[in-house]
Amino acid sequence: MASSGRPIVLVWLDPGQTGDDTRALLADVPTDLLVAHWDPNVDDAGRTDLLASVRDARDRITAQGGNPDELTVVGFGLGAVAAAGLARYARRLGIGLGRVIAVAGTWDEPDPFSGTPIEDIPDRVELVDRADQVAAILN
Repeated sequence: MASSGRPIVLVWLDPGQTGDDTRALLADVPTDLLVAHWDPNVDDAGRTDLLASVRDARDRITAQGGNPDELTVVGFGLGAVAAAGLARYARRLGIGLGRVIAVAGTWDEPDPFSGTPIEDIPDRVELVDRADQVAAILN
């Protein structure tokens, strides 16, 4: 990704979605989208890949002269569950976050950070039903 000076938004998709789908849905959002690929079916439920994507996004923000603790994470479906799990455990993991937006979360599925479904979604997580609502929040 080129260093455009625009905010970086880390996107965690639901398995089966593609980065092209997300880029099309969020085309009007003035950010650089970093779409992370992860597999919830591996031994650690994708946690290693998710955390690597957080490190990558934070490094990119730092390289642009921004504050990595202002990272925005947007999750779709199971990715929304992962984003909410990250929000819940961010302090324990030593990760600062700006915004966390969960789109159409599959809340009966376990989050990859705890291995259990999230019963109480953290207050800092913005819940939306559709991608166009994400665009409205980020614009």
